[in-house]
Amino acid sequence: MSRAAAVPRPPTRPRLLRTAAIGAMVAGALAVTLPPPAFAATLLPNGDFEQVAADGLPVGWGPWKPVGDGTIAVRDGAGPDGSKALELTGNSPDDRTAVSRRITNPGPGKVQFFRVDLDVKAENVAGYAAAVRVQYVGGGVPLSLVGRTSGTHDWKHVAAYVSAPAGTTELSVEPMLDGASGRYLVDNLTIEPVDIAGVVGASPQPTGEIELTWNMSGLASTPESYEIHRSADPGFTPSADTRIRTLKRFTAAEDATTAPGATYAYKIVARGADGALLGTTAAATVTAPAVFEDQQQTDVLSATRIDGHTRLAWRFKAGTTGTTTVYAGRRKVGVYDVAAGGVTLPESRRRGVTEFSVVRDGRTVATASLGSLQHPRGEATRERIADARAAVSRPGTPQELWKKLLERVTAGPSAYAGSVYAQNCVWGSEAALAHQITGDAAHAQKAFDGFVVSEANLPYLTTSNLLESANCIVRLAQIYDWSYTAWTEEQRARARDGFHRAEAFFEVGHHPNIDWPDKASNWTSVIRGAELAMQLAVRGDGDFDLRERRIADLTDQVRRHLDSAYSDTGWDQEGLDYLSYGLSISAPAINASLDAGIDALGTSWKRPRFGALLMHSLSLREKTDRLQWGVGSPQGGVAIAPLFFPTVPREQLPAYLWHFERTIGATGSTPMLASSQAWAAILYWPKGVTPRDPDQGPRAVRSALLDDHGGAYQFRSRYQDRDDVLVGLTNRNQSHLGWNGYETFGLSLISHDATWARQPAKDLTKRELLSKPLIDGRPERRSVTNDDSPGRGETLASHAYEGQGGGFVSLDGHLNYEVATARRDIAVDLRPVGGADSVIAVHDTFADTAAHRYDWQLAPEAGVTITHGETENGATTFLFRKGDSWLKGWVLDPDGAELSVDKGAFRVTRTGTDADFRIVLAVGTGTAPTATPTADGAGLTLGDTTYDLDHLDRLRP
Repeated sequence: MSRAAAVPRPPTRPRLLRTAAIGAMVAGALAVTLPPPAFAATLLPNGDFEQVAADGLPVGWGPWKPVGDGTIAVRDGAGPDGSKALELTGNSPDDRTAVSRRITNPGPGKVQFFRVDLDVKAENVAGYAAAVRVQYVGGGVPLSLVGRTSGTHDWKHVAAYVSAPAGTTELSVEPMLDGASGRYLVDNLTIEPVDIAGVVGASPQPTGEIELTWNMSGLASTPESYEIHRSADPGFTPSADTRIRTLKRFTAAEDATTAPGATYAYKIVARGADGALLGTTAAATVTAPAVFEDQQQTDVLSATRIDGHTRLAWRFKAGTTGTTTVYAGRRKVGVYDVAAGGVTLPESRRRGVTEFSVVRDGRTVATASLGSLQHPRGEATRERIADARAAVSRPGTPQELWKKLLERVTAGPSAYAGSVYAQNCVWGSEAALAHQITGDAAHAQKAFDGFVVSEANLPYLTTSNLLESANCIVRLAQIYDWSYTAWTEEQRARARDGFHRAEAFFEVGHHPNIDWPDKASNWTSVIRGAELAMQLAVRGDGDFDLRERRIADLTDQVRRHLDSAYSDTGWDQEGLDYLSYGLSISAPAINASLDAGIDALGTSWKRPRFGALLMHSLSLREKTDRLQWGVGSPQGGVAIAPLFFPTVPREQLPAYLWHFERTIGATGSTPMLASSQAWAAILYWPKGVTPRDPDQGPRAVRSALLDDHGGAYQFRSRYQDRDDVLVGLTNRNQSHLGWNGYETFGLSLISHDATWARQPAKDLTKRELLSKPLIDGRPERRSVTNDDSPGRGETLASHAYEGQGGGFVSLDGHLNYEVATARRDIAVDLRPVGGADSVIAVHDTFADTAAHRYDWQLAPEAGVTITHGETENGATTFLFRKGDSWLKGWVLDPDGAELSVDKGAFRVTRTGTDADFRIVLAVGTGTAPTATPTADGAGLTLGDTTYDLDHLDRLRP
């Protein structure tokens, strides 16, 4: 099904200006058409790949193969003219294969344009990207994809323009088959700097969009706006009828209204602030792909009330054809072609029904409730504002947060430390919320001031940083939506101009973390979530149409992120910091989509047990020490916590609220009084819920969290004070795109106001911060980077212990360590046992055909004293102390084991072709207990409990 056939034409073309005045100004555009560009010589050596090294690789190009079995070769006679050509192959859509080299940017002090020419050929190419990737070293995050293709086709020539942001010192040029399979050939690759105005580049995407970039520097004055014109005739004269889009102060956008196989000519018209014509580019001609890829994987339905009728819009998973049946409540509305994309119903056909569904093959595939375009339309709904007013009127955390928020709003940007984001985006959104709660229009004016300053300083104006733009856009969306009714139409239009620029940037901005089919990276949450929030806030206003297709696409990507990034326990491979960062952007968008009546994200949003994860991971220590995994840091709250209020099961909310107030709330150890998420606690505070001690709460908040899919486990003894015992185990059973750490057999342990075992966060080179076994000094046999993590661990068994928060886990990590055997059996017994408050029994077994050094390592926090080497009834002991608190360990069968401390990390070392570690840990305060090994030396008796290290699976405490 072609994309063009599936997209309904709106009743009007909002992007087309139809006034006679504008049409007259455009008509004379050719009078000042800029001259065609002039090009310097190519900067790229050996771009024809004729020079080949002894290893078969092109001279000067380095290989890049982080994942998979892809091949790199130079083939004689394979080029379009019988010359050599570069060949990249991949067998799997998970393969990543490329060659790369860097060239110097001749214009690092400005935005520098380059023309990229190449010949490409494809055979059975499928996946993310067969393309030449250009990255801008020193210039920021964005990258360009040139010659991107798919399917099978013979040699064709591609020419495109790319722009390197100011500050770019080098360009990294990378022909690649990235996340794709098939055979991709490249030849005659050149890169030429362009220094003259009048350049427009048009790059077709496999999904059908034509991405446009242009350079119109050197005009008599700086353009205020750019008009994009399109025609089938390259010699056309721009007019009102050819104009498809206008942007202010931005030089890139996409055309998403193309048809398969159609050829288009584009021209850009530049205008000054007074509307005067400044210049017009020469035409750029491009042909759209003959078949458009459809990447949609989610069925999405929306129902929107507009001007006395109801607009139902649907988008189904890729490949869906035929018809769908539409229901209003239980009443059948009609049967429609899937390709129609939607239907508009008069109120008489709705008959007061507010719930709708689409059914295919007898199954309901998507539902929606009737949404309104009346502002505020997202999050600050009438009901939530009423509840917030009630909450801040009585003593408690919401009132304390509200008082501080009002103080900050009144004081202005100076009360917000840090960047433009904090000083204006957050200030503006808090002012907008203050307007909603108080009704004071003066707060709405403050919100506008924050919007204007933020929008004027955001990096998207220089196309330099997708993430920084997204951070603020979600707040600007809230400002616009929550202040809309108090703003003038001129203020609203000013805001929409900024949203148009942001929309264009998000359309043409590329990075593997968002482009790859794997949507688990926090980049998806941040960038796609931010745009979704913006599109929901502004759709239907001014010259924004309902954006039905774009919103469905963004909804799909956010849904895929929720499903792939977070396990059922809420665990995310990137760690708590990135869980909080990503969801602080996308959660407002998710809630706004649900408020708009779009149900597609509801199940995926409520599935992960985010609340339980935070309760198991955040200690009640003064600095809120946290269990660590991924690249999560060891201390601090989780600002996203109040946005989980709607996802926590009702019966667990009292316990979650109790924990929240003691860790993050106004009286907690890391209070939210100055947090960028204080607004969320006020707006989403659970109505009618009284905090309750979790130890008296439901079993779900006290039992262990077991995630066999990701290989992550959290255990907690109780919820009382800084002496609670928290244990985290990891194994890296699977891996996705995004931040990750060294996880195999990882241990994180907090108890008695001390962190006994921590992880390195992003300090991955500091091996002394790892609490896990190392082989030959390496945490895993393979280096872990953002692009390459083993992710091949396996959980052999796991179960929780009844009546406590502990449990048993058996893990296999030999593929991650790349040895013949690597197994961990571990029992986490969180009862008081024999003078200890909790006991952890560990049996780690390693073996390989080659001899290795095996270090069993624990890395405590700074300030912990470590002694070791005492013998106790045949076992060797070690003791960690911090004040009156202790962790004591017994090393069973100590012969051949060397105990040591290096850079603050404790190690038990064995060497040889195999190594066995039988170690029991106990924690508590006061005097550490003594224990007795069993007769065979394989177990340890502490009090009246014996831990048989060879059969820990049999322990039933």
